[in-house]
This record gives sequence, C-alpha cells and structure tokens, in this order.
Amino acid sequence: MKRLSFRYKLDLKWDQAVWDHHFLIRCIPAENGCQHREALDVRIEPADTIDVVRDGFGNKGYAGAVRRPHDRLFLEAKGSVQVDRSGETEPFHPMYRFPSAYTMPDEKIRQFLREIRQDLQVVAGNSGQDLQAGAVAGEPCGGLMDQKKLEYMMDRLYGRFAYVPGVTTVKTTAAEAFLLEQGVCQDYAHVFISLCRLAGVPARYAAGMMLGEGASHAWAEVWLSDRWLGMDPTNNRLVDETYIKLTHGRDFADASIDRGRFLGFAVQSQEISVKVEEIL
Repeated sequence: MKRLSFRYKLDLKWDQAVWDHHFLIRCIPAENGCQHREALDVRIEPADTIDVVRDGFGNKGYAGAVRRPHDRLFLEAKGSVQVDRSGETEPFHPMYRFPSAYTMPDEKIRQFLREIRQDLQVVAGNSGQDLQAGAVAGEPCGGLMDQKKLEYMMDRLYGRFAYVPGVTTVKTTAAEAFLLEQGVCQDYAHVFISLCRLAGVPARYAAGMMLGEGASHAWAEVWLSDRWLGMDPTNNRLVDETYIKLTHGRDFADASIDRGRFLGFAVQSQEISVKVEEIL
C-alpha cells in the first residue's frame, strides 16, 4: 500500500471572451477496493454554478457553467489517496468485450494479432507447453490469453509503436494510430484495447495520473477471470501503486477527464500539469 499526494491543474485560455460556457471536469480520484481518497480540495474559477456529478461508468466530476463573458477557466485539484492493488476488484460488465468507436480493429491490427499468436505458438512449442487452442473473434491462430501472453503482446506493441506527440489528436482511432505507428498514451491504450478485445479479452480505457510531474496519463485495464489488471503500454509495464485512476470507460470518449462547450469565436489553448508524490 502507498499513500500518494497529487495536484492536477487545468488552465483554459481564449484569445477573446467567450460566454455560456458549460464544462465537465472529472478530476475526483476513483473510490474502489484498490483506491481510497483521503483528502480532496478543488478550486474552479470562474464558475456561476458547480455540481458534483457521476456518470454511468461511476466516474465522478464537476459539472459547471460560466454564463458571463470570460477569457480563462482555471481548475486546481489537490489531495491524497491510498492505493493498494491487493484490494477488492471492481465489477465486470460485458460491454468491455466488444469494439467501441475508438477501438474498432482494421486488417492491420488483425494481422498484428495473428503475428503475435504465431510467435506464442512457437514459444509454446519450443518449451513443450500446451497452448490452448480455439479461434477467438474469428481469428484463425487461436490461443487463449493469460497475463504472461498479454504482457508479451504489450511488449510487441511497445516495440512497434513510437511515442511522438503532435502526430495524432483526441479524435484519432486505434486503426489510424496503428497505421502511423506513432502517437501518445491515448493511442497506445486504444490500440492495446483493440488487440485485447480482438483476442477475446475484455478491456477498458483508464485515465488518471502517475508518480512524477507532467500531464495526465492513459492506460488499459484487462479482465482476467475475477479481477481487473492495469497495463500501461506506453511505458510497457503493469500499473502499480504509483498510479491514481480518475476515470474509466470503453475508450477516450467515455473517460476523458475534461470536456465542454462555449459560445464565441475565440481560439482556445489548454495547459495541463500534474504532480504526484509518495507520502512517506
């Protein structure tokens, strides 16, 4: 078990005034068997109304509005959480078995999974292991995925993909990012989730923060028999007690940390900064 302090800052600016601005910022750490909020302090300026809301996935956040003209919205959330990965898991829902808008596989992703399964067949044959057969999701190579095989698949994706900011956007799908073989954490997560679901492993998108300073982060969670296992394909590692989850869902569309709309003709810029430290 670790105790972590965090600070999440969101600074939205416009080059001229906007109005009738409605926003949703889901910066409240998830409360579950693995994670417990100890303290939380949030400041949002300006705001005419603010309500705490919870969506169908269980993500909590602040829904608010600024109706008067303004050219900046600033949020700072800070607090502390306890994280214990040995705790009880969250419940499973069958929707995570199926492709979603951002994770729909194309033929290139299907071919990549076939290559991975062929490699696993070779490894199993050389070691004398019995790799369980049975085509999943129409894939001819078969092979049921356990944690070790999923870690191998994550490693293969890590070797195939390059972390390059600016080549994708928040609207880029898994298929589009895989074609480029470049992207950021959102893209890594979408491609990995697409591969998992195609292989018959339920998977979902998670967003939050990890130890250190930088921006928000995204990873995947896979369902293995009776628990969710966090896997971070961007860093090619399992999610441990240095991660703080804020949201989860089928993909980015369900689990984005902030979203909103406003009236006006302004150009928007956005700065996000995150700092997570261990409390010793």
